[in-house]
Amino acid sequence: MKTISFYGTCPARGRVTLVSGRIRHAFTLRRIMAFFPAGCMNLMQLSFYSTLGQDAPSTEAPSEASVLAENAQVGYVVGEDQVKDLYHDVEVSSRGSYLKVHAYNQDYYDHAVDVQMFIEAAG
Repeated sequence: MKTISFYGTCPARGRVTLVSGRIRHAFTLRRIMAFFPAGCMNLMQLSFYSTLGQDAPSTEAPSEASVLAENAQVGYVVGEDQVKDLYHDVEVSSRGSYLKVHAYNQDYYDHAVDVQMFIEAAG
């Protein structure tokens, strides 16, 4: 099991995409922990991606489907002064892929983005 950490700031009324380093082997994404600071008031959306490209758009969400979108009503999570702990197995058979966190902040204040994704090498 490996932990891939993401940390940054999402500007007020803005977006940011954080991208992991290249993952050279096939893997299974097992778990996502997303930390929402006090004051977010469910106004910051976090979505998560597994992609072959390392582009990091700042004006829109990545073009790939969110790993949460397959069966969910929405492809993101929100929170307020809490940790969202998502056990969500996603098999990624492509070597040389990237994980991404996209934050969309609808608040009038900047907010920290703090996410850990846990992967396990495919065996």
